Amino acid sequence: MGEEQLSQNLIDPETLDNPGGEWTKGEKQEAKCRDAWAAILFYAQLIAIFAVAGVLGIPAIQKNAGDGTTTDSTSFDDYSGLIYSSLIAGAFSIIFSSLSLFVMSCCPKLLIKISLLFSLVCSLLVVISAFAYGNIIAGMFGVVFFALSLCYACMVWKRIPFAAANLNTGLTAVKGNAGVIVVAYCIIVASYVYLCVWMVALVGVYDKEGLCDTTTTPANGSEGGTTTTCEANLSWGYFFLLLLSVFWSQQVFQNTIHTVIAGVVSTWWFVPEDASSCCSVAIKDSFVRATTSSFGSICFGSLLVAIIQTLRAMVENARNDGDNNGCEAFLLCLVDCLLTCLEDALEYFNKFAYIYVGMYGYSYIEAGKNVINLFKQRGWTIIIADNLISNVLTLFAFIIGMLTGCVGLVMNEIEKSWFEDYGGAASAFGFAFLIGIVISMITLSVVDSSVNTVLVCFAEAPAEFEQNYPELSSEMRDAWREVYPAECGF
Repeated sequence: MGEEQLSQNLIDPETLDNPGGEWTKGEKQEAKCRDAWAAILFYAQLIAIFAVAGVLGIPAIQKNAGDGTTTDSTSFDDYSGLIYSSLIAGAFSIIFSSLSLFVMSCCPKLLIKISLLFSLVCSLLVVISAFAYGNIIAGMFGVVFFALSLCYACMVWKRIPFAAANLNTGLTAVKGNAGVIVVAYCIIVASYVYLCVWMVALVGVYDKEGLCDTTTTPANGSEGGTTTTCEANLSWGYFFLLLLSVFWSQQVFQNTIHTVIAGVVSTWWFVPEDASSCCSVAIKDSFVRATTSSFGSICFGSLLVAIIQTLRAMVENARNDGDNNGCEAFLLCLVDCLLTCLEDALEYFNKFAYIYVGMYGYSYIEAGKNVINLFKQRGWTIIIADNLISNVLTLFAFIIGMLTGCVGLVMNEIEKSWFEDYGGAASAFGFAFLIGIVISMITLSVVDSSVNTVLVCFAEAPAEFEQNYPELSSEMRDAWREVYPAECGF
């Protein structure tokens, strides 16, 4: 019943309220597998990685472990302290991340202003540091960057109310369907397991490709000594395939989370009764769609980004080779810059394309057409709102990392033996800080996906929002009127 109601809401032209521009409203697509070839190809490479890890990786690790000359168990480090501290730091990071959702919803406008000012202060500190250490060139570049940041802050300051309203709406959707955060953590765990298997496969390939050269050295008429030298020399073909596999898989895991959240938030927008609890029907349905009928579309877009990332990694490896002349180095630098720009643009494009995949079940190409239409009508508005909210999320990730790092210092004071072999207090803080950053970024990425989905939904279906959530709708509409009074159509 929920799916039928959602479909009717999406395709009913009478419910379309169209502020400030003409939009091609999305329609719920028939449930069938789209871009299936990409999903099949992804599963094939996944099976290949597991096969290589089992056939080559595990035997290589066992062989190398068996070559050791010491079997004394006391020669191995005791990692129990790191394991316990990881669990404790992870638990506190989850707590801090959960609390951050409520803090952000209490004063989103103030936090966006603080994050914008924080970025300006950081830019100014970089300039001061550069001149203080006598690096005039870096200082001049810093001054230019600070001036641009200041101009940007002045330009977007009036847009803060709309970004704050958008952030508050996205947080409300996430808190109403908190189970989607658990889904994100589960997918990240699956990503980590894959990465471990990929590392085993990498060891196996390196061991298989190892080139051994045996030489005999005569020693004053006596029998010569034999020296065997082995060096892993991975071919460019294997290097490309291994990098493509890991980049593609990590993109697929990341974009699956994003697509699931888009499906949940859009259901919350159109059919509130199906998305109003921690373990709502919307979470299950969105996860199933993202991992079945829409999985091929996710794999398709992820493959495009992965190819660019792989080429970038190979170019950077060539740049670090050290055997390039001036012309070659310049060309490699230019190619690296172009690939970086192309990667950033495609990742940003994919972020909105997957919202349409999660909302309506479009194929990747069809979703891309909707994104192009979206950018034509409200591209700069979306980019600016997205950047302002990203600043807040980055600031909170840093704060959570610092708080978790302080927990690490407390653990070091309580149980010094956990970190005494790794540098003491500094290692305790850094280790906990890293855990806090990683876990908080997972939680806050859910918020980021939610607010971007809200942007698309507000552009396409503000009438449904007014009907289902009048208070939140009034907040966003008032903010829109404040920013764009001449373009406001409601």
